[in-house]
Amino acid sequence: MPMLVNLIKTVTFINSLNLSKLNKVIKYSGLALLFSTVLQPVIAHQPVSLLDETSLKALAALTYRNNQIVPNGEIWQPNGFLIGGEAIPAEKGASLDDIQLQGYLNINHDYYVAAKLSGHSHDGESNVELENFWMGTEFYLAEQRFQFEGGKMTTDVTETLNYHAATGIFSQSPLSAEVLFGGHFNDIGLRLALIDSMDEQLISDVSNTGYKLGIEVFNGDNFPASEGEGTVSLFSHVNYQYQNFSTTAKLWLMYSGAENRVDDRYSEGHNHGVTVIDETYFTGDTFNTGVYLDATYDYQAWRFGTEFEWIQAQVDGQVFTTTQSANMESRYDAYRLLASVQRDLHSIYVEYEILTAQNKFSQTTELFIDSIGLNNNGFEPNRFSVAWLYAFHPDFNLRTEWMRDESNNPSDVNDVFSIGIQWQYDIL
Repeated sequence: MPMLVNLIKTVTFINSLNLSKLNKVIKYSGLALLFSTVLQPVIAHQPVSLLDETSLKALAALTYRNNQIVPNGEIWQPNGFLIGGEAIPAEKGASLDDIQLQGYLNINHDYYVAAKLSGHSHDGESNVELENFWMGTEFYLAEQRFQFEGGKMTTDVTETLNYHAATGIFSQSPLSAEVLFGGHFNDIGLRLALIDSMDEQLISDVSNTGYKLGIEVFNGDNFPASEGEGTVSLFSHVNYQYQNFSTTAKLWLMYSGAENRVDDRYSEGHNHGVTVIDETYFTGDTFNTGVYLDATYDYQAWRFGTEFEWIQAQVDGQVFTTTQSANMESRYDAYRLLASVQRDLHSIYVEYEILTAQNKFSQTTELFIDSIGLNNNGFEPNRFSVAWLYAFHPDFNLRTEWMRDESNNPSDVNDVFSIGIQWQYDIL
């Protein structure tokens, strides 16, 4: 079954990848590699295992920005794309981008409980919530190691969908996460995965290989699904390391259903100064495919790295307001390329992102499509970012960024300079 899933994903990738856009990404990659050097490892997300010890961590990210990509009182709506969730750009000025309290409790190496309190500030207001709470265990079946988890948790298909300013390279989520998944993924569900199934006796001191195959079922609380309609995903991860070289490959599929899903990013009580006259709804299906590849190489005091990711969304359904509607078939492609260099306490990252949309509408009018922001007209949202991280203290990173953003419409290009701090402290 895993081989069949991988074959389907590979064929989908080959047939669907827009090669002209890939060439454009590769063009920018030359610039990225030219400016790259290596980085102090970025604070990781919150993966857990029955092999881990009980821990409690506090994390935070504070940032000052000299600009914002959307003026106050205007909606961020990339032309041609259906978006939702918490996809709202960061604001000008100082902000608490992220604060977390991560807890992990190992119960006699029999099962574990993990939780995360998190918060951020927007429009001068701050909020804290129980973002994640889940339990898990590990067991052997037919001499294979399995992991079973359940609760309110993130998806394991790709780290891009679990992005947070306190743990990521940049202070803002990737465009692919913002547009296709509403910023990040968080839902109530179950996950079963086959992990570390390679024969450890075959692993030498210079070579290390492993993989993880899994299935997830969620309630549907995260965009692009709607509550109760469900999200199902299949994923496979392969890791390989040989001496100073390491690489990771991830392939995944995800289906999400939606019924009367509303874009409530600017709803009352969370409107950011925006008044929405007629909300937009969607009923239908979204099928996502993703491919992620990375590689790192250590040479003396240097570490060189690169990442490539492609995520596609195929959308089929009906978009409507209280007065008009349209049947739609859409394909969104998101490409992300990152290069990095690290030496001692200093890291430099260069990233380019671009999205494309192909929309087909029926039983509607051009005026209605324009009014809800889905007339793409060949627009390709894109973003070019550079970050320098300096680990001046074991608990702190100084993060300086420059971003050139053209994600809202073709005539709106913004340069954003920012400086901030990442902090992590192990309480237990």
